[in-house]
Amino acid sequence: MAVFKDTLGKDFLEKYDGVELFKEFTPGIAKLPKLMYKPYYNKKAGDVVETCIKLGRCTAEEAAALEKAFNERYADK
Repeated sequence: MAVFKDTLGKDFLEKYDGVELFKEFTPGIAKLPKLMYKPYYNKKAGDVVETCIKLGRCTAEEAAALEKAFNERYADK
């Protein structure tokens, strides 16, 4: 059972197809080179998205939509 805020960045990207979720809900993050994701592999996805909001890579609304979509798809698995 995966919950967005508790999922590590690496797991989000590799186990849960995070790049596709970025493309769909937070295109500003999806445009970043994959090399930019590596420093965040050991951080929780919720913390990473908060950082992206602060850096202007996505809006709070986009982040909320991303979290909602992730939890709907993976929280029961």
